[in-house]
Amino acid sequence: MMLPTCSRLLLLAALLCSSPALAAADSNLEFDGGIQGWQTVLDGVMGGLSTGRIEAGDGGTMRFSGELSLENNGGFSQVRTSVPEGTFAGASGLVLRVRGDGRTYQCDIRSSRLRLMAGGYQRVFATTAGEWIDVEIAFGECVANSFGQRVRNAPPLDPASIESVGITLSDKKEGPFAIEVDWIRPAGQASTSPASAGSLAAVATKANLTTLLALVKASGIELPANAKLTIFAPTNEAFAKLPKDQVEFLTSAKGKPTLQAILKHHVVGSSVGSSSVLDRRRLSALSGQSLEVDPTSLTIDGARLVATDVAFDGGLVHVIDAVMVPELRSIEAIIAEDERFSTLRAAIDAAGIGPQLGARNPGPWTLLAPSNQAFGAIPAEDLKALLADRAALTAVLGAHVVPTAIRREEMLAQGSARTLLGDGSVAFALDAGVITAGGARIEVADIEAANGIIHIIDRVLPAASATSAAEAAMMPSRIRSAAAILELAIERGVPRFNAGDQASCAALYELAIMSVVLLGNDAIGERASSALSAALKDGATHEDAAQRAWTYRRGMDSALQSMAAAMQPRE
Repeated sequence: MMLPTCSRLLLLAALLCSSPALAAADSNLEFDGGIQGWQTVLDGVMGGLSTGRIEAGDGGTMRFSGELSLENNGGFSQVRTSVPEGTFAGASGLVLRVRGDGRTYQCDIRSSRLRLMAGGYQRVFATTAGEWIDVEIAFGECVANSFGQRVRNAPPLDPASIESVGITLSDKKEGPFAIEVDWIRPAGQASTSPASAGSLAAVATKANLTTLLALVKASGIELPANAKLTIFAPTNEAFAKLPKDQVEFLTSAKGKPTLQAILKHHVVGSSVGSSSVLDRRRLSALSGQSLEVDPTSLTIDGARLVATDVAFDGGLVHVIDAVMVPELRSIEAIIAEDERFSTLRAAIDAAGIGPQLGARNPGPWTLLAPSNQAFGAIPAEDLKALLADRAALTAVLGAHVVPTAIRREEMLAQGSARTLLGDGSVAFALDAGVITAGGARIEVADIEAANGIIHIIDRVLPAASATSAAEAAMMPSRIRSAAAILELAIERGVPRFNAGDQASCAALYELAIMSVVLLGNDAIGERASSALSAALKDGATHEDAAQRAWTYRRGMDSALQSMAAAMQPRE
């Protein structure tokens, strides 16, 4: 897909000098340009029923609202965004300008120095119903918590290590909620110093990226301190091809969200040298989408490398001869526009779940999309009845949506994934050389969307059966909660392991196991407890992170088998 060539200019203007998650050098999180980059995290990942949605408010704000439910061991709703490390370096805390409903919320901060499966550095704050207030969050007062329990021996929160900021409601009070955020700003952050010889501006001058540099100087945007990034920078010639009206669009308020999405697509969140780039099939951009690497033609997403490994203080610049454009349409929009999905589009409309996959919900999601031929295999009368039964249709479609982005290459290692409604999972397998999802063959994989991934499958998957739902209702709640913790850890850990971050994966698994073991033998069963305790003990003997991760994973798999057996209904 080619963007209204608008993409081509301002693209790297801010790109080479801005934090992809922020719009200005002062590290402020503001919403004049929209709410892109923010997403909701709900207790549905653990089986809960709370809701949460975000929308742009009048006058450049973000509104987060929904309903808190305590059913199924739930009880939290959260909104958060990622920021590049170093964004808040030198700051002593955050100041939030909010208008709440009188409920008590939490500021949730995550750090690269302490990766937790659920939780982070937290501090509660009260709101005054209907009134704007400034909330001061001192980093020194933030406490590391996971699953509501304080993390022992956690390191102090290092502002330079902050990688995401969020607001959570978990006050154990059922009912509707709403909080509006005007801005989030650092407190006590030192002003940025003049550009050094190794700054991006200086390096851009030496590399003759003069168009880019002129735009950088005009914008006044700087990369945050201590960031380590890889930037793919289009040449002057790439900028020269841009029509004037498209440049004007990107520099307008209306075009700003599009510009930000394009900028993120040119930045990788780590420093990757050219030899390492060409050793990979793809890179993950901060847009959330993949950059395809072709080592034969020396191209990245179709753009040819013309200069590489230009170092600057914040990482590396690789110069390319074209602007790379991400997919800007949501999953909902792609389904609506592709004739291969006309029946699926009708089903989504009938069920009313389109907004869940639309542009206002950043996800990421994975949609296992049955083709028209897949729906055609259902007898006409049965299909007609299904489309007329909204509850049944929603249950069926829920079995096709996974609340995370999973690409085909990750499926076999991950094994399975929990589906949208939380009452089932989809298993991945290899059948005659073809990867399957829930038994359906994947015909076309990895269709990128702005808010996730689409895979076309050759049959419609069934909803979780009524029998399965009844059995689940009879399962001891503590066993179900423990199993959900382990399953979620595996779901989140596998992509990290496959991306080369074995240490993070091992740490996540270890924390999940410790959390479950603390529930005690009576809650999870002696066999499961023994398997997990043995894994913790054995894992501690391995210095290699990959070995630790595999040791923990084997223990978790064994424990899950024991839990499943314990939850089977007795004759």
